[in-house]
Amino acid sequence: MDFDFKIDGFSDLAEQLASLVSLAKEKQLTQNALFYASQPIFEEIKANAPRAEKAYYRYYRGSLRQRKRGNPQNSRKLKRPGTLRRNIARKRIRINGGVAVGIYVKPKAFYYRFIERGTPVIRAVPFIRPAYDRHKELSVFRFKQKYGEYVSTAFARKRIIERGFDDVSE
Repeated sequence: MDFDFKIDGFSDLAEQLASLVSLAKEKQLTQNALFYASQPIFEEIKANAPRAEKAYYRYYRGSLRQRKRGNPQNSRKLKRPGTLRRNIARKRIRINGGVAVGIYVKPKAFYYRFIERGTPVIRAVPFIRPAYDRHKELSVFRFKQKYGEYVSTAFARKRIIERGFDDVSE
């Protein structure tokens, strides 16, 4: 499930920032702004992720190799609630010369897709898509705000350097 959105006017801001700072610094600042912008979506996804009411046992059949040998070592493990919430994370991503931030569910909670989309037997309880839909405009606003701060800071720094360090006290 991929979500993305386009920000109008971003190319102008990116060009301004690129002219003021190095390419590596621009990518780092862009990732920082994306990370800041994705915070509301991330927090709501974690808050709305379904959670078991109480601890439960998960039963294991043992590995295929052990079952073939005739020693299945069936077992059970006590699972505490909140595995899905604990396995929702964000990651900085580099894609095609650009940067991005992804919100993802770690493989340990692979079953999130059955909860999010449902199955023929289980009804869907979406918690990712509604959070994205509810906060995408806010995220775009937060990104523009943070990136604008970086551009204005870089402009101020460049003006100080151009005027010289003697005139800083004025």
